[in-house]
Amino acid sequence: MQTSVKYKVQICCGTMCYIMGGAELHLLNECLPIQLKDKVSIEGIPCFGKCDSNEKLHPCVLINDEELDNATTQKIIKKLLTLEDNDLL
Repeated sequence: MQTSVKYKVQICCGTMCYIMGGAELHLLNECLPIQLKDKVSIEGIPCFGKCDSNEKLHPCVLINDEELDNATTQKIIKKLLTLEDNDLL
C-alpha cells in the first residue's frame, strides 16, 4: 500500500536562504524518521520575499504553506512530527 503525500516542504532557494543554511535542508529526506518518509515531498522554490524585511529569518521554509523561519533540519522534523501527531488525534 502506498502512502500519499500529506506534507509539502518548500525550501527557499534565494541567495540569502541558500547560503545561510538552505542548501543543507535539501538533504532533509535523508534525516526524516521512517514514519514520515513516504508522507513528505521536498522541493526548492524561488525566493518568496522574506529577505525584504530587516529581520534575520534565513533560511525560510514553507510547510503546507505555513512559514517556518530560521529553519533547520531539526526544526522542520519537529514541525512535521507535530503535524503528524495532530492528524492522528
